[in-house]
Amino acid sequence: QVLANAVVLRDIMGSSSLLAIPMVLAQMTAPTSAATAVSSTKEMYSYWCTAERSEKPLCKHHALIAKMTATTDPEQRKALATEVKSLYTQAKTMSAGGGPGSVNPFAKDYADMKIAYCATSPAGAKTLCSTAASRFSPSGSSGSVTSSTSQAMEWFCAKESSELASKDSICKRASLLKQMRDATTTPDAKKDLLKQLKEHPAPAYGTTQAIYADFCKIKTNGELPLCTSLRRTAESKKMASWYCASSEEAKQGLWCRRSELVAKLSKLPFTDSSKAEERKAISAQLSSMMKPTPGGGPSPSKQMSDEISKAKKSYCEMHAELKGTYCASPNPP
Repeated sequence: QVLANAVVLRDIMGSSSLLAIPMVLAQMTAPTSAATAVSSTKEMYSYWCTAERSEKPLCKHHALIAKMTATTDPEQRKALATEVKSLYTQAKTMSAGGGPGSVNPFAKDYADMKIAYCATSPAGAKTLCSTAASRFSPSGSSGSVTSSTSQAMEWFCAKESSELASKDSICKRASLLKQMRDATTTPDAKKDLLKQLKEHPAPAYGTTQAIYADFCKIKTNGELPLCTSLRRTAESKKMASWYCASSEEAKQGLWCRRSELVAKLSKLPFTDSSKAEERKAISAQLSSMMKPTPGGGPSPSKQMSDEISKAKKSYCEMHAELKGTYCASPNPP
């Protein structure tokens, strides 16, 4: 039951290194007009990646990719690619070092950036801010997810124009990866493809998320695994809001109390040093909530899983129209 509810948990809860399992934050509000998510993401990076955050994994990676896009010098590109690879290694070490359930620093930085940016209600960022703060792999076959993300990249690369200067490199990488996945590609050919991939590292994390958001905005893509995961995240947030307001008992449950703290934390400006102590206090509360239950008994994760199971069952009984979508996602009866 706990494992089945993990999908729902990560749909709803905040992405925090203090959590026992990695989860994603859904957006609080969305602006009233819409540009492409790719266009809005460029502004979001400019807003977030100030000098004080230049060494953060997300911002550092974004800066390195921009430098690779701007230069045609093979040696300089090679040196930058080495830096990017080193950054990936550091990020992997940071994730592993945090123990089970540690959050990838790129995903955590992206969630922090997007929540802060969208809280300012930026003009034209409706498409970007109406999707989940961080994409997650939905349940089911990983192959189906890979297939739909590949489709998203093929769609993006087939567009005649783009606001991204790095489009050529992004699309070259997508092409190389497609060849790598081809069952007819020989081992020697794969070695050559791997060498080429070093010249075209993964695009900035936020850029990839923006491409997915624009792709899923197209109605004909709505049922692809990549896009249904975004809708499921949004519906999970609605369910959580409804349940936690339904009764005093629900409100005082571990899941709802924790959700309330996550919401408070997400509203505190990251750039306001006067809020540092308040953020620290809330983070400590969140950490304390996830500690093992004194004297034994159900773990905090088990308690939240049970609450979510109960909430989702009630919510889905009220919304028959969700039977084949959100309510069909993994969850105990």
